[in-house]
Amino acid sequence: MENELLTLAHLETLSSADLIALADDYGIDIPDSLNRRFIIGELLEVAEDFNSGAKEAASMNVAGEVPEANFELPASFNETEISVILRNPAWAFVYWDISEEALKKISESTRFKNIVLRISYFESEEDVAPVEYYDLQITLADREQYILLETGKKYLRVDLVAFFTDGNSDSLTISEKIHLPETPAIFSKAFPGQEFEVPKILELSGMKGLLKSHYEKYRQSFVE
Repeated sequence: MENELLTLAHLETLSSADLIALADDYGIDIPDSLNRRFIIGELLEVAEDFNSGAKEAASMNVAGEVPEANFELPASFNETEISVILRNPAWAFVYWDISEEALKKISESTRFKNIVLRISYFESEEDVAPVEYYDLQITLADREQYILLETGKKYLRVDLVAFFTDGNSDSLTISEKIHLPETPAIFSKAFPGQEFEVPKILELSGMKGLLKSHYEKYRQSFVE
């Protein structure tokens, strides 16, 4: 295994196609929607695991003890991009990054007002205009967020949008449209202040409490 090539500096010089091909060589299954910073992270973990194994074996021969690993992924890969992963039919996980150039342009602008995640739902993958959307307030330091999904929706897209005091806005990056699974009817009743029954197995799992808590803490708009 030529893991000496698996360094951050080397991997950042490769195209996304080359990264996927390299991951395939190392037996890493990469979904089509996974962005390059996570592919690089997976490859760096392979290199770290290999190096740790070699170091541990050498250490065991000498002292009989296994040293602690000291490996951290970079906080940013200096790219402005956003991705959405479905956690289950009720929640999606959104993660994003902002390049140094874009972050500097926004933060140093005297007109900068706020930055949001725009949660948009579409009837079909080809539609340009959403059937519904709402804005979720975030900060420039945030890089991830769970969102509670609307029931009965078919496609989801999340945009990272900066707003300015002069009324203008800048869509920094948008995710791919995600096809949503059919949501159980129970989730359509999980609004704050509304009593709803759940199957016993779901109640034991804590789902009822989680739904109420998530709506109270994270949901920004309701349409009834």
